[in-house]
Amino acid sequence: MTSPHIHSPIGHAPTDLHTRSLHLAAEAYLAHMHPRAPLRLERVRLHDNGGVEYRSEPEAAALRLNRALAEEVVLVALAAGEAAHLSATSPRPPQRDARQLLATALSDPDELATLDAYLDVLRGRARARLRRAWTEVEVLAAGLREHGELDASQVAHRVACAQGIRSSLLN
Repeated sequence: MTSPHIHSPIGHAPTDLHTRSLHLAAEAYLAHMHPRAPLRLERVRLHDNGGVEYRSEPEAAALRLNRALAEEVVLVALAAGEAAHLSATSPRPPQRDARQLLATALSDPDELATLDAYLDVLRGRARARLRRAWTEVEVLAAGLREHGELDASQVAHRVACAQGIRSSLLN
């Protein structure tokens, strides 16, 4: 598995398929780790303009009433961009606009004034979570490249396997 903080050698640039699979896998991993309603996975598709499909969309009222939910939704929306940063690849356009989601969740004018700083903090959190779980992201990406699509149960199985292997190797 490639470490997220080590960049690829100059002569060995990752393929578009590899890059896209990493970005999708990062988003799928963080969504899997936060299984609340707007983050419940339906499936992840690599081909045919696929992406991460959720069972429902986040509701503005729910985001305003539940700060933890809003932060989790924004973290997941930031995942692909942060995976691009960690793997030194070009980011793909996000499926969900993290800035807009966070702005929707904030109702206090003072909070809205610090929107960019808040978004930077959440970017840091997303990057840290992905860095710690890069093995799981790589396993999901490999599954996407092999099968082209993973449903929620396949994502859960691959994450559990990667975590099991890591725990057995560290003990």
